[in-house]
Amino acid sequence: MSTGPVWKIEFIAPTAHGDLFAEAIEPFCGALTTFLIEETEENRFSGYSSDAPDEAALRAALVGVATQLGISVPTADVVLLPEIDWVAENQAHFEPVRAGRFYVHDSYHLNPPPAGVVPILVDAATAFGTGHHGTTRGCLEALELLMRADAITAPILDLGCGTGILGIAAAKALRMPVTATDIDPVAVAMAKANVRLNGVLPYMNAFESRGLEAIEARRYGPYGLIFANILARPLQRLASPIAANLALGAPVILSGLLQTQEQQVLSAYLSQGLSLRARIHHDEWSTLICS
Repeated sequence: MSTGPVWKIEFIAPTAHGDLFAEAIEPFCGALTTFLIEETEENRFSGYSSDAPDEAALRAALVGVATQLGISVPTADVVLLPEIDWVAENQAHFEPVRAGRFYVHDSYHLNPPPAGVVPILVDAATAFGTGHHGTTRGCLEALELLMRADAITAPILDLGCGTGILGIAAAKALRMPVTATDIDPVAVAMAKANVRLNGVLPYMNAFESRGLEAIEARRYGPYGLIFANILARPLQRLASPIAANLALGAPVILSGLLQTQEQQVLSAYLSQGLSLRARIHHDEWSTLICS
């Protein structure tokens, strides 16, 4: 199945200011990836959109961030990619991932999983979350740590759920009720499909919500665990509502941040009375467990 025309926005910017640039171009793309360029202090940003971006508005957004920081304006390349079946291309390279007891695979890899694992079936898609990214792996490993410590109580919230992989992992392993939310309606639809595919519909549902604004995001709290795998600046902004919706002493798993952004994110949660319990690193990415 072809996905139709896809526009790609790409530029290079300093790693230290990655969250500001990511936030600036977020309105212009439906999906965004960022990777550290080895042996540099810069990241490559790649955004993807089904609609042609407004290049003047895009440049204005980058100029605004660069002016605020007093640095050179990154040059953004905007290109129309060939019409290719990107889902099939991704699936062909989507090898199963093992993270703790969790085994994430797609429908192209249906060989029996290793003994004793919790299998999660997620096909490559436009929504974020296939288990390969360091943030998703870090969150799954954090879930494993909390399960071993018997530190999770019902219910659970997967905030910014993407494909729903984290909530599905918790639902399958713990058989506890899970609420999943995302600002992107495409992600919510994909999460709902994956919930059915993984047989956890009795435990989990997904809703569209900006942060914790929607009533569905708050209705079932306070939560015994919250996943928040998003970006550094949104994590900081959401510190107060996340803390307010956590059960007393319950953990929150924070990810989507670079190691260089740990302190600024952590400070926001320490100010809410939470403490750091553990950190997990994969490449340049960080996952924090606080309670």
